[in-house]
Amino acid sequence: MKFLSFLIVVAVSLTAFAQPTASFSLSDNVICEGDCIDIENTSSNDVVSSSWSFPSGTPSFYSGMNPGQICFSTAGTYTLTLTVTDANGATSSASQVLTVGSMPMISIGLLDTIGGVPINDTIIPMYGGVWPSGQINSGAVIVASGFVPGDSLVWVTPNGGDDVYCFGDAAGECDTVIVAPFYSSYYILNNISPEGCIASDTVFVEVLFRDSVKISVPDAFSPNGDGFNDVLRVVTNVDKDMYNSGFPNGFQNGFQGDGGAIVSMNFEIYNRYGQMVFRTTNPQEGWDGTFKGKVLNVGTFVYKLEYRLINGLAGSLNGNVTLYK
Repeated sequence: MKFLSFLIVVAVSLTAFAQPTASFSLSDNVICEGDCIDIENTSSNDVVSSSWSFPSGTPSFYSGMNPGQICFSTAGTYTLTLTVTDANGATSSASQVLTVGSMPMISIGLLDTIGGVPINDTIIPMYGGVWPSGQINSGAVIVASGFVPGDSLVWVTPNGGDDVYCFGDAAGECDTVIVAPFYSSYYILNNISPEGCIASDTVFVEVLFRDSVKISVPDAFSPNGDGFNDVLRVVTNVDKDMYNSGFPNGFQNGFQGDGGAIVSMNFEIYNRYGQMVFRTTNPQEGWDGTFKGKVLNVGTFVYKLEYRLINGLAGSLNGNVTLYK
């Protein structure tokens, strides 16, 4: 019995004199100027008061369990400190380092030519020209300024980068580009600092839509599974796969797939009895020579096409197409 009493006394004594342990968590350890963080007090062992220090933060001091959001408007490296106290006056402190990155700078503008003078805006021909290597040799010149070593430049383009040729390469960054969009487009440049802070700028390039844009339906196809002309589709001379393939003025850096210049269309195909055997409104979809799941015989069919292009122009085509095997 005496031994049991001794154990109870020892246990009570150890519990009574347990020291408080300060600890806290941050929603992020690296932020940008003007950002805020959330802080959670995770201290243990009967804490009755908490005191916080946030150098250059808003607020810079706080008394209480959880301070909530703390915001920082000045770049720098700061040590955040929490001191907790228990009912017996014992204290414990914990600190964490917060990095506040400065906001980068970026500015982009248009030039009349490579090495030329700045201009407010520009109008270029559709897609400009292309060297045999695929590099754009004419178009709008966009030049960036304001970035510093260590920054990363990321271009956001309307055509997935196919319409951009990096001409300038300062410190490994693509700071000057020639762009040749198919239609009037915005180009965005993001400058990302080592801390992940982002600054952006935008320019608008207006495109003169060429009158030579051609919409065409082939006059024959052979859905025999050999991989050549198996599907009848509406095509344009600005489809990338039409470069030097039926359209001598096609564009090597044109649209991927077929019908890239078409916003909407209605494409119908009829047999010699006037029965519609195929219809689509999707420029990417074509006819495989079947009707209700059955392969049709060799013959001549009539097509009707109504379309609207990305510049708002509309038109129609009618004609015949021959199905071969």
